[in-house]
Amino acid sequence: MVQHDFPVTVTWQGGRNEVGQVTGDVLDHAVSIPSALNGQGVGTNPDELLVAAAASCMTISLAATLERAHLTPLKIDMRSAGTASFDNGKFRMVKITHRPIITMANQEQVTKLEQRLERLITVADQNCMVSNSLRGNVDIEVIPTLTDKL
Repeated sequence: MVQHDFPVTVTWQGGRNEVGQVTGDVLDHAVSIPSALNGQGVGTNPDELLVAAAASCMTISLAATLERAHLTPLKIDMRSAGTASFDNGKFRMVKITHRPIITMANQEQVTKLEQRLERLITVADQNCMVSNSLRGNVDIEVIPTLTDKL
């Protein structure tokens, strides 16, 4: 088994309504509770980071899956949203919806991809580490759009 660590440090001073800093190998960003939840709304927040992790992982996995299928896209615009719910006194992410807009080189490529898209999306989801980590706890839906226009 191969293992890899992803170290992250969060520095926080004070109570709930302060602003912290999250850093990693490349990441360096302010973090706080979102204003929609009566927080500071400065920088990012854990919920946004979770959705961003899921979206970026799915995008990279989808690009790799399409490339292996010899259907390399010109561009993928991933638009993702997380739905959180407050039940039994706890917030949790219940669903993440990914809406990739996949741009192919021409209509012939779009047609080829349409024939295999459902299976390739499933493969991409199964190869995404974040999807694999969330599966069983968070519903993940992928609603793709195909185009040949940049």
